[in-house]
Amino acid sequence: MHTIFLLLVGLVFCFTYVNGFRDGCNVVATLIASRAMKPAPALIFASIIELISPFAVLIIGSGVSNTIRKLVDETTYTAPEAQVVGLIFITAGIIAAIIWNLSTWLFAIPSSSSHALIGGVVGAGIAAFGVHSISWGYFWIKVVLMIFLTPVLSFIVGFVVMKLILWCARHLTSRAESFFKYAQYANMVFLAFNHAFNDSQKSTGIIMILIGICFGATPGSIPLWAIGGAALSLALGILTGGLKIIKTVGTGIYRVRLIHSFASQLSSGLVILSASLLGAPVSASQIVSSSIMGVGSAERYKSVKWNTAGKIFVSWVITVPISGAIGAVLFLLLRLIFV
Repeated sequence: MHTIFLLLVGLVFCFTYVNGFRDGCNVVATLIASRAMKPAPALIFASIIELISPFAVLIIGSGVSNTIRKLVDETTYTAPEAQVVGLIFITAGIIAAIIWNLSTWLFAIPSSSSHALIGGVVGAGIAAFGVHSISWGYFWIKVVLMIFLTPVLSFIVGFVVMKLILWCARHLTSRAESFFKYAQYANMVFLAFNHAFNDSQKSTGIIMILIGICFGATPGSIPLWAIGGAALSLALGILTGGLKIIKTVGTGIYRVRLIHSFASQLSSGLVILSASLLGAPVSASQIVSSSIMGVGSAERYKSVKWNTAGKIFVSWVITVPISGAIGAVLFLLLRLIFV
C-alpha cells in the first residue's frame, strides 16, 4: 500500500508541475509582455516566490485545501472495503485533470487547471460513489459560483484601478514610467505569492484524500512534506514556463504596456488573495485574463480583442463538465481493468 501511495503522490506532483507551467506562467505574462523583464529572469524570480509562499498555510490557514477535501464525502472512501474503488477514483480524477490541462496547453488556451482538477475529481467521484457522495453546497458555492464571480470581480477591479491610474497620470511626470516598471516587481511578488498559496492547497487537498483512502483517516494538519512537494512542483513548472500561454494572456487580449501590467497584477493579486481567505479554489489564468480585459476596457474598449476573450470564456465554462466526463470515463475503464 505504501508503494501505491507514493506512486499516486508522485502523480499529484506531476499535476502540480503541469499546473505550474500552465497557470503559473500567468504570474509573469504581463511583466514579460510589457518588457519590464525578460522571460528567463522573470520565470526564475517567480519560481523562487512560489517555492516559498505555499508554507504560508502554516500561518494563514488551509481553507482551500479543506474545500478540496470536502468535495467528496470522506466516509465514502475511508471505509476499508472501499479502498480499491477509492484508489481508482482519485487516480482517474488526477489523470483527467492532466489530460485536459495538456490538451488546452497545446492549443494555447488559458483554461483553469484548478477547475480541471475539481471537475475530474467530482466526475470520478460520481461514477465511483454516486451523486449523493458529492458535497454539492461546496461545489456550487465555492466552485461554480466562483467560476463566474471571480472573472467579473477581476474585470471590475482592473477597470477601476486603471481608471484611477489614468486620472492620476494627468499629474505625473515622465519619471512615472520608471515607477511602473519597478513597481511591477513588487506586484509580481504579491501575485506569485497569492497564486502559489491558492494553487498549492489544491494539490495538498488531494494528498489528504489519498491519505484517507490508503490509511483510513486524514491527519488534522497538512504534512510538511506535502506542502514542500507541492511548492517544489509549482516552482519547477513555472521555471520551465508555458510561453504559449504567456503570449495569449500577455498580448492576445490587449496590447499590454507598463501601466497596464501594473494595474492587472495588482487587481489579480487582490482577487486571488480574497478568494483564498474564503477557501475558494480559483483560477489564476481566469483572474489575470479578466483583469487585462478590465484594464484594456478602461483605456480603450475597442482595442480589447474580444474574439480571443470569447474563446477564453468558453474554455472556462466547459472545463469542469468536460474534465468531469473524462474523470468518470477513466474511472469506469480503470475499474474494468483492476477490479
